[in-house]
Amino acid sequence: MNQKNLMLFQCVLLLCLGSCLSQRDCTSVDCPVLDYCIEEVLEKGACCATCVKIGCSCEGYQYYDCIHAGFRNGKVPEGESYFVDFGSTECSCPQGGGRIGCHFIPCPEIPPNCIAVAEPADGCPQCERIGCIHINQKYEAGHSFQMDPCQVCHCPNDGGSLMCSPIPDCDSGNVKKPMIATTTQNNDPQRDLSKLHDNKQTSPLDPFATAKGGTASQHTASGGPQLGLGTVKTLTQILTSLLGVSLSARTAQRQCCLGSLKESRCFSGMNAAREGVVCEVDNNDQCGVDSFKECCSCCSLGLRFRREGHRCEAHQYLGYPCSHVFLTCCEGEEEVAREEGEGDALSPCPVVSDSPFPKEAFSIGEEEEQERENTVEGPPEMEDVDECQVYQGTLCHHRCINTPGSFRCACYPGYVLQKDAVSCVPGKGKLLLAGNGLCMQQCSSVAGRPGCSCFPGFSLMADGQSCEDINECLMSTHTCQMNERCVNTAGSFVCQITCSLGYQINNDVCEDVDECFQGTHNCGPGFECLNSEGSFRCSAKPRCSMGFTQDTHGNCIDIDECGVVGQPCSPGFNCINTVGSYSCQRKIIMCSRGYHASPDGARCIDVDECQSALHRCGEGQICHNLPGSYRCDCQTGYQYDMFRKTCVDVNECWRYPGRLCAQTCENTPGSYQCSCTAGFSLSRDGKNCEDVNECLTNPCSQECANIYGSYQCYCRQGSYLREDGHTCEDIDECAQSIGHLCSFKCVNIPGSYQCACPEYGYTMSPNGRSCSDIDECTIGAHNCSLAETCYNIQGGFRCLSFNCPQNYRKSSDMRCERQSCPNLLDCQNSPLRITYYHLSFQTNIVIPAQIFRIGPSPAYSGDNVIISITQGNLENYFSTRKLNAYTGAVYMHRQVREPRDFLIDVEMKLWRQGTFTTFLARIYVFITTNSL
Repeated sequence: MNQKNLMLFQCVLLLCLGSCLSQRDCTSVDCPVLDYCIEEVLEKGACCATCVKIGCSCEGYQYYDCIHAGFRNGKVPEGESYFVDFGSTECSCPQGGGRIGCHFIPCPEIPPNCIAVAEPADGCPQCERIGCIHINQKYEAGHSFQMDPCQVCHCPNDGGSLMCSPIPDCDSGNVKKPMIATTTQNNDPQRDLSKLHDNKQTSPLDPFATAKGGTASQHTASGGPQLGLGTVKTLTQILTSLLGVSLSARTAQRQCCLGSLKESRCFSGMNAAREGVVCEVDNNDQCGVDSFKECCSCCSLGLRFRREGHRCEAHQYLGYPCSHVFLTCCEGEEEVAREEGEGDALSPCPVVSDSPFPKEAFSIGEEEEQERENTVEGPPEMEDVDECQVYQGTLCHHRCINTPGSFRCACYPGYVLQKDAVSCVPGKGKLLLAGNGLCMQQCSSVAGRPGCSCFPGFSLMADGQSCEDINECLMSTHTCQMNERCVNTAGSFVCQITCSLGYQINNDVCEDVDECFQGTHNCGPGFECLNSEGSFRCSAKPRCSMGFTQDTHGNCIDIDECGVVGQPCSPGFNCINTVGSYSCQRKIIMCSRGYHASPDGARCIDVDECQSALHRCGEGQICHNLPGSYRCDCQTGYQYDMFRKTCVDVNECWRYPGRLCAQTCENTPGSYQCSCTAGFSLSRDGKNCEDVNECLTNPCSQECANIYGSYQCYCRQGSYLREDGHTCEDIDECAQSIGHLCSFKCVNIPGSYQCACPEYGYTMSPNGRSCSDIDECTIGAHNCSLAETCYNIQGGFRCLSFNCPQNYRKSSDMRCERQSCPNLLDCQNSPLRITYYHLSFQTNIVIPAQIFRIGPSPAYSGDNVIISITQGNLENYFSTRKLNAYTGAVYMHRQVREPRDFLIDVEMKLWRQGTFTTFLARIYVFITTNSL
């Protein structure tokens, strides 16, 4: 009985030793959740990790911002922060960890003394240089410069306001030519001329300083008229006496004269600039319309640009009319408009004036000026309309000459203007002797001598002076088509289209002839003519009603009751015939110009020149009817150009920079339109820009975050954003994991991963990562028979059958006892007892390993044992070792790489009291895979 207990103790000891050599089993341990932990450590022998660093985990699109900021694996320690969006936004992890919070950092304001701003694409605007700003002009800090001939200014080192002081004993009257102030910043005269048109002050930004001690009237051009207030009054008296204008119209006359005076003074200033005369203001000007200095300065600037080879482009800040005067002088247009009829003493062919005075004193807009004469603002300037340009070829027979406020007609040489002041007829001798000129039409200088020539469409006759018309239709020099007819005119020809029967030509188009209206039909009495396309037809007509009578053709025509001998109306009334009747209206006096009698003759009503096409407004202008007159205005978005006599487009984007549109302003003819940059859309007000929510169009494969002016794609946990910035791709945690996520097998799934166990013999532990062995013997999941014993091993089981050999009896489930032996030799060699054991080890067992101990129980002094393996060790995986005189052990000294089963026979020969006794241990050794 003691020997049996000893053997059982040894087996338990060996099993305990095998278990201690393997890793600790943490299958049933539930580890606590480590909140906001970004770094943990697993100490040796422990089942649960401990947190060593708290912080925040970057999720979604923040993950890549954290990676770019240098935080590994998207983990930010508590209390640390980083910057995104080019430094405009700071993101930080709060103390104690949690979620990352971000806040926008506004850019610092630019100081008011900054004159140069750097605007990097990836940061806030920064001031590069400081200085002084004076009337939109910028000056370097710490620099001094001369603003005009007698004034020096200095900009402090810290910038701010200019400090100016006069130059002692300086005489600005010595300046002979227009001077341009320069700065250390830019000597370009185009720099800033926004105040050029202001003649009432001189500032450091005015490139033309007025010289003292002189007046503009002393330096006018030789060909320009010198007009003053007396001239204005004289012209007013002449116009009043010629046209009978009442005193109520004198204000309009004065405004017309002032407009002409201003234009004349401007031309004189331009001529003075060409002659190099100093541009000065006329201090004796009493009319307040002297534009001499302004036009002289602007022309001087244009001449300087031309001399220095600059491009003739007017700066956007040049006002009107300075920009036009600048272009005229820069582009080299030497001729200045002169009064028509003024001869040139050096010309061999003087111009002949046909009339000493204009045909009319006023044209459009005169009543408007009368209405304004009592306004508080004072008489405004009246801009002249060039009727010859507006109504080309319709006002005069030969030549149309524009005059201030009106126009006049003139004839070619050899012709005489008629009493209607419009028509021209040939003179008696066809030669017009004007001064020393003997040519009928044109005179030109050839090799220093005068010679005659003719206008286009005329040919010079044999006398070398007269001109005769060329009949292009007879000379086959016309360009009329096959379906057109050539008609010769004076100096030219016209092509008329020939039409089919029933059609007639009208404005180069064949139109249907209304035979019924023209009376060219042949419908008889009692028939009515009905016009049709290219013809007509006759239809029987009814009898005439009251107020109508039939003519000889049977047509019903109106009876003119007012034309009968006996007037139907009483004295003091006018008879007005109407269709089918008549009406009597009281006689009234004649209505004045711009009015006509009402249908009842009782009052005068205004004539709407705009509706009746009686106005003379040019193309692109809007006609506004006024009581007794009308006014021509430019359309919205246009302004009147006095030099070009047309309405020109106003660039609202230049005129009001930054005030019309929130982002981009684009000028259009007569208006402007606003537009927005990418990521924004124009709001309903057409001015502001609204952020576009690009996420509504699903541009991202997973998640989309709309931001101001753009959007950001980010991915859910377990995915990462590809380089295209839109597509999310699954992260293969199994392939990228540095450690072991799973004890047996890792299976990647979209957005995450799962751990798996072998198909048989294991089940997943509650932690979802390790696999636990299934004890098939305990739960009855084996297939062993009743004669077999189920033995559980790692990942499976074995069915073992213990049968005793012949001459042995089964003393227990695991032991066989020898019954008898024939002789002493058999008793010593055959085992006294056969015992079965089963052991299980994993492939990662540490080699060499003691797996079994054997010895007598109880042991006595003088005992000695011999241990050997008699069967099952052909590949030499096992060995025996004697621990002491009465104890031996079995070792595994070779590593078994794969699962395998062994059955080894271990024999122990006991020497006791001079006799050997043999014992046999049959051991099942099961090698299984590593623990999962």
